[in-house]
Amino acid sequence: MKKITIIGSLIALFIFGGVCGFAIALRIVKNTLNEQRLVQERQREDTKRLKFTPEQIEKTKPLYEQMQKDLTKVKDNAVFGIVDASITLARDLSAMLTPEQQKEFAKLGEERRARFEKSTKP
Repeated sequence: MKKITIIGSLIALFIFGGVCGFAIALRIVKNTLNEQRLVQERQREDTKRLKFTPEQIEKTKPLYEQMQKDLTKVKDNAVFGIVDASITLARDLSAMLTPEQQKEFAKLGEERRARFEKSTKP
C-alpha cells in the first residue's frame, strides 16, 4: 500500500509540475514577447528612418506580416520547450526526494501555482 501511495504521489507531482511549468512559461513568454507590438514598432521605425515612400510602405507590409507570423511560431515553440524542461525537472527531481521531501515539493508546487494565479488576475 505504501508503494502505491508513493507512486500515486509521484504521478500527481509529475502532472502538477507540468501544469505549473506550462502556466509559468506561458506567462513569461507572453510578457516578454508581444510580437505584434514588436513588429509594429520596427515597421514604424524603419518607415521613419529609411523614409519609405507610400509605395514602399505597401510593398513591405507582407514582409512585416511574415515576421510577425515567424515570431509567433518562435514564441509557441519556446512555451513548449519551457514546459518540457519543467516536466523533466519535476520528474527527475521527485525521483531523488524522500517521502517527506515529496510532500514539501507538492506543497511548494501548490504555493507557486497560487502565486501564479494571483499574479494573472486583473
